[in-house]
Amino acid sequence: MKTSPYRREKPALNAQMNVVPYIDVMLVLLVIFMVTTPMLTTGVDVDLPKEKTNTLSSSSQLPVIVSLKDNGDIFISYESNVDMPVSEPELIDTLSRLQAKSQEQGEESVQVMINADQNNQYGSIMQLMANLQQAGIKKVGLLTGKPLPEPGQ
Repeated sequence: MKTSPYRREKPALNAQMNVVPYIDVMLVLLVIFMVTTPMLTTGVDVDLPKEKTNTLSSSSQLPVIVSLKDNGDIFISYESNVDMPVSEPELIDTLSRLQAKSQEQGEESVQVMINADQNNQYGSIMQLMANLQQAGIKKVGLLTGKPLPEPGQ
């Protein structure tokens, strides 16, 4: 039988996805992000203290605790000495001696934990950390208190 000249041929189905609309949407989003990103850079100018410090790692040895009160008083707790008041030079000497003793015994380096009052200025804590590094201490951590429970718990 002869095919009719008025019969339409069904085109083969196109199984490929049309990505042109997706590209258009992505370009619009790119332009939006390019316009809004400069507006998102906000912040407060802070004059950070400048101290020379090194990267620190953690340790499993019992730490020395150095406490810094908001009025600038420094206390040290190690071995059998608990909360001894010291000056900055005495602190450096004591920690240098403990570090040398630790190295003579073949142990890991001394780890120091800083217990600072929350009202301390950032610069005084950084000065204390710089003094610790002057004493040869390479492992320094900061102690924190437990957070207050949320109301209703």
